[in-house]
Amino acid sequence: MRIIQVDQQARSVVNLVLSASLLVAALVILCYRFIETSQLQLYQSFSVSFLVGIAAIGAALLLFDLNSKREWLNLGSRCFALIAIAAAADGLTGGIFDIHDAQIHPALYYAIGITGGWVFLRLKSAWAVRLQSIVAGLAAIATLIIILLHFNYSTPLLARHPSGSLISASLLLILFGALWNLSTAAASELPRVSGLTMLLAIGGLVIATSAGIVLFHHDMTEARSRGEEAAKALAASRSVLGREQMSLLLRVAERWEHYPAGIHDDMMELDIKAIFRDVAYLESLILRRGDKLVWERARAEDYRFREHLLNDAFINEQFDEHRKDAVQMMIGSHPEPDKGALLYVHVPVTFDAQDYENGYWGVFAVLNIPRMLANQVALRSPIFTYTAVSEDLLLDQAGFWVTPETLDYLQNHALFLYQGKMVTEYIIDRPVYSFMYDLTDLQARALLQMLISVAGIIIVLFMALTVERNRELVIQGRQLKFQAEHDALTGLYNRTTIENAIADRFHHKRDLTVLFIDLDGFTLINDSLGLHVGDRLLQVLAQRLTKIVGKIGTLARFGGDEFLFVTVKMHGDAEAVAHLTQEILQAVAQPYRIMHHKIYLTASIGVAHQSAEQHTPLELIQHADMAMHQAKRLGHNHVQIYQDSMSLQLKASAVMRSSLQEAIERNQLTLHYQPIVRCSDSATVGYEALLRWEREPGKFVSPGEFIPLAEMTGQIIPLSEWVFRRACETAVRLQEAESTVKIAVNLSTLHFNRTEFAPFLAQTLAETGCKPEWLELELTESILMDNTDYAVEVLQKLREQKITIAIDDFGTGFSSLSYLKKLPVDKVKIDRSFVAGIRTHRADRVLIGSVIKIAQSLNFEVVAEGIETPQQAEFVSEMGCDYMQGYYFGRPVPFEEL
Repeated sequence: MRIIQVDQQARSVVNLVLSASLLVAALVILCYRFIETSQLQLYQSFSVSFLVGIAAIGAALLLFDLNSKREWLNLGSRCFALIAIAAAADGLTGGIFDIHDAQIHPALYYAIGITGGWVFLRLKSAWAVRLQSIVAGLAAIATLIIILLHFNYSTPLLARHPSGSLISASLLLILFGALWNLSTAAASELPRVSGLTMLLAIGGLVIATSAGIVLFHHDMTEARSRGEEAAKALAASRSVLGREQMSLLLRVAERWEHYPAGIHDDMMELDIKAIFRDVAYLESLILRRGDKLVWERARAEDYRFREHLLNDAFINEQFDEHRKDAVQMMIGSHPEPDKGALLYVHVPVTFDAQDYENGYWGVFAVLNIPRMLANQVALRSPIFTYTAVSEDLLLDQAGFWVTPETLDYLQNHALFLYQGKMVTEYIIDRPVYSFMYDLTDLQARALLQMLISVAGIIIVLFMALTVERNRELVIQGRQLKFQAEHDALTGLYNRTTIENAIADRFHHKRDLTVLFIDLDGFTLINDSLGLHVGDRLLQVLAQRLTKIVGKIGTLARFGGDEFLFVTVKMHGDAEAVAHLTQEILQAVAQPYRIMHHKIYLTASIGVAHQSAEQHTPLELIQHADMAMHQAKRLGHNHVQIYQDSMSLQLKASAVMRSSLQEAIERNQLTLHYQPIVRCSDSATVGYEALLRWEREPGKFVSPGEFIPLAEMTGQIIPLSEWVFRRACETAVRLQEAESTVKIAVNLSTLHFNRTEFAPFLAQTLAETGCKPEWLELELTESILMDNTDYAVEVLQKLREQKITIAIDDFGTGFSSLSYLKKLPVDKVKIDRSFVAGIRTHRADRVLIGSVIKIAQSLNFEVVAEGIETPQQAEFVSEMGCDYMQGYYFGRPVPFEEL
């Protein structure tokens, strides 16, 4: 089962969303730059270099994972990091791909370049990751502070355009957030994000970014429209005002042309006074004849504009000498620049040649533009309009000249909106510009756009986390379900699942057949070759069994090396059962090649068919298990079909086990003693303590029945301890009457192999007062075979304490005679089966003689068991046997009857 690391999965999703945000935002804005038709600076809030750098950093972080083992990802991340470094360098050196100078703060390019360099280096050491976490975290906090400052300052901090400043700061915040997120990743590789989550995230980011672009475009188009309206309104109002002034001056000139000669000059003076009285913005009237200025009448006596008109080259450049007889308007500077610009209006006058000299006559009216415009109502607006008098001279909407400081602000801070043209009949066409001078309103709109875009990214992030978490929960649910139903090692169904499958059908259609498969000697493989070999062997076996039974039933791993197969409709088809079980045995018997080992195995199979006597599913499984154990008892690699007698036998064993436990607890067991005599004089030299269980009055249970059961259940340990204590107590009592006898006690293999046996024996001897030389321990050959070195060591220590050691039932086991030469043994006891055949089987006589000779040659004493007749006693004595034991000398009796 894949372990789902929630924190790592969340980091992976956050990295996807943040990195994709940088990539998508930069690409969408780049596309907008190329698609936007006007290509005005108003719409170009970012430089191409900055956008390329952000896109490259986004791609580099998307592929960046210090723990990734996929080289193409590492190479791709580094390649994009190099592109980001190149874009940052291009932005710092001028941005050769940009039509307009977006005036991005150099700190943005440095941030992109440094981040690109860091990603390219891919430093994996602990200090580098820690440094990345600290620096990225501090940079993110600093960037957040800069964003918050935009709420209090109307001037953009990182770019000329408010949107450019805020969005670039937001992109930097996302960039540093992504770096910090990657620095917190664990030592394992970030898990992959699903395709659905990636598709939803990218789609959501495209929508969020596009929505921000649409809002931005709408706001900029609205601002441009307002700028266009302001410029056109300025041009129209100036034209109307110019026509009004020209109409007034033309009427004055017409009157002057028709005044009678006698009163002509007087009437002109009266008109001049009236005009100065009625037209507050009229500064001066200058009469011209040809190239000469005849006279000047000024509102203020200390102002003379005549010299200004003669000396101002800019005004003279605007005056067309070829149109002296036409009305013309020229713009000139004021002798005092802070008082604004002056409008010089030339009106031709035709005087009567009888009274005036011939030539080109005309009147220059000098109008104060700021005063002239003062009567116009000025609405408060962040948009300012300017009239271009020349390439370097701008006239603001109030009629004042633009100062160098204001011109610098317009060039470096204000946003250009629209360029129009002021067209009149009497003046050269002048360009009219509109600028977004006050950016407060635009920055408020930019803040709203930024918040909408960031909110969109946050929504996408939560959506991606939710989708990915739900997907992982679904996967985890499937995995947990699979784990709950299947065995982790083999992938087969587990015990719970197979039991539920049996239960689902058990009461509906009574046609189930269960095969209980258990491997023979599998524990030996685990112990000798290792658990990893055993695990691999089980996996191979599961594959083999699946190929055989996968289509006709359900296979499960029931336990360690136990498999359960459930099928249907095989009750009356013994041939099909035999064929199936034979296939299974053959599959199990095929050699296994695990690493450098070649292993052979067999299995025992128990088969049980569902019957009316079975009331629960577990009974069916239990019957198959009984049959399997019966197959093992019959020699392994065998198939056994369940019979009712098996159940009865097992029930009897269970009842006996319970009764034995009650007998132990209620002290219902007793020791009987059988004498051991010397062959030479038939003197009793000892007694063998034999355990007896009187289950009912006068009815004893054979030790051959309950001793193996006690060994299988572990009850042999308390039994053995009780026997030793009673035998030692008996030995003490016997010494009071017969000082030369010993008590022989049969020793359990399980008890002997426990490390606490020797301390227990020493403690028992001490507590009962029994001396070691009064005790004789009888061991079977199996004790010596199971762990020879350990047995030799323990027996040697016991002999050193003067305890006699005897091998019981010698000749019935499989031990080699070579063991005898190194065993610390005092006696060997010839099994009764050999003695019983002395009269009828020559081979038994030969074997007894051989054993006696071998034992005596090794300085062992020999005891013949099962002596029941005088002939047997005579024979073993003649063969040189040392001691005898059997019914001929006495049956086992309680101590009181000795």
